Amino acid sequence: MTRDNEAIERVRSDGRQKTFAISPDREIKIAFLIRGDDWLPLRAPWWRGKDVSIIGADLDGNFILRHCDGSVRLWDHSEHADEILASGVVDFCKRLGPPFQTRPTQSSI
Repeated sequence: MTRDNEAIERVRSDGRQKTFAISPDREIKIAFLIRGDDWLPLRAPWWRGKDVSIIGADLDGNFILRHCDGSVRLWDHSEHADEILASGVVDFCKRLGPPFQTRPTQSSI
């Protein structure tokens, strides 16, 4: 099993809701992540970029993609654009966390 597959399996198996903080005031809520063994190249008429695989989706229906350069990106359907979330799958998985509203604040630490 590759490091990417191990990282995805670890976060898939803990059963908690996941979010990814893009900025201090913006997060995406993860709807699902796909097992690494099931990643396949995306073939869709709307995708015009380099090879990617869908590795998950957010609750807004946007896809989380693993790009051929190894980076993890968010495909925003409304913007018809992708943005880099992390340099790789392992980094993406390390940065997943609980929703903002359930994270401890500085005053409660």
